[in-house]
Amino acid sequence: MIRAKLKKGRRCRISFFARIGYREHGGEIMLGDRVSIAHGCVIRTCTGTIRMGNHTRVGYGCIMHGLGGITIGDHVLLSPRVSIYAQNHGIKRDTLIAEQEQSALGVAIEDDVWVGANAIILDGVTIRQGAVIGAGAVVTRNVPPYEIWTGNPARRIGKRQ
Repeated sequence: MIRAKLKKGRRCRISFFARIGYREHGGEIMLGDRVSIAHGCVIRTCTGTIRMGNHTRVGYGCIMHGLGGITIGDHVLLSPRVSIYAQNHGIKRDTLIAEQEQSALGVAIEDDVWVGANAIILDGVTIRQGAVIGAGAVVTRNVPPYEIWTGNPARRIGKRQ
């Protein structure tokens, strides 16, 4: 089901059982060539823009909230159930959570990145080229090129050789 402005490159595969732009007003999704989006994905623009580069694969059950914008490079692998949140709620004590303004810094994932199953990438994060994010990691800060990060919160455990 697609309910957002969508521009697709050549030979994209989007599962019929993925929800793209679900219940959103505005926003845009741009897919490069040969992008694959598996079943059970929920990709919400939240009025933002989501861009995916060529040969990017989105595993089943992934979630994206794109208010601040999400940019994903070429040859990126998102394993099953990866969550990307390009937005966050305020947490002031004197205002109800549901009534607080959201921040929206955006998320960027550069080329040749692998994100393991169930990883969570939070607003304001950039994952540089060639990085690897381990399964279950919670990424709260920028990841340098070709480093391997895992844990909660995610931290560097090595470098690609």
